[in-house]
Amino acid sequence: MVEQRSPFLVGALTWISGDGDVVSCDVCHFDWSAPSADSVDAIAASPSAYSSLLDGRDGMAPAVDGGWNATGYVWHLTDLARSWSERWVQIRDEPGSLLAGWDPDVLAEARNYRGLPTVPALWALDRDVATFVQLSRELDHATTFEHGDWGTGNVGDATRWLAHEFTHHQIDVAARAT
Repeated sequence: MVEQRSPFLVGALTWISGDGDVVSCDVCHFDWSAPSADSVDAIAASPSAYSSLLDGRDGMAPAVDGGWNATGYVWHLTDLARSWSERWVQIRDEPGSLLAGWDPDVLAEARNYRGLPTVPALWALDRDVATFVQLSRELDHATTFEHGDWGTGNVGDATRWLAHEFTHHQIDVAARAT
């Protein structure tokens, strides 16, 4: 039996796995019942992990499958950290308010992730993660919000969602950097 999850987390899990009751990620083994404070810690450690994964490697090499290159994933995570920081400020000042959803692939195309360089990606990731982590540690993780795509959520479930993204994409970066 899966612990009680917000509709937001069920929607997010269904979007990535087709199953809102999944216990852990089949690929990266992220535990969906991880404490939200541990999730914030995992996100806080990620800039160093990504810097190490790309040290001495080409993050701009085109992906064999035509998808994002390694650096594109770093830009994706940077955009996630920045946009969720903005959302944390929104719900801090307007609890329960509607958070607009957006398509990460559309944003990647608009920003041209494949053409953006590695050095500023790592710089931006470090700074945007620091802001996200600070705000996440200030908020009560039971604070609720309405997500435009996945429904009612709370800070704790959103940090789990994001910790999965930051954990899972280490596999993608490691595989794509040459």
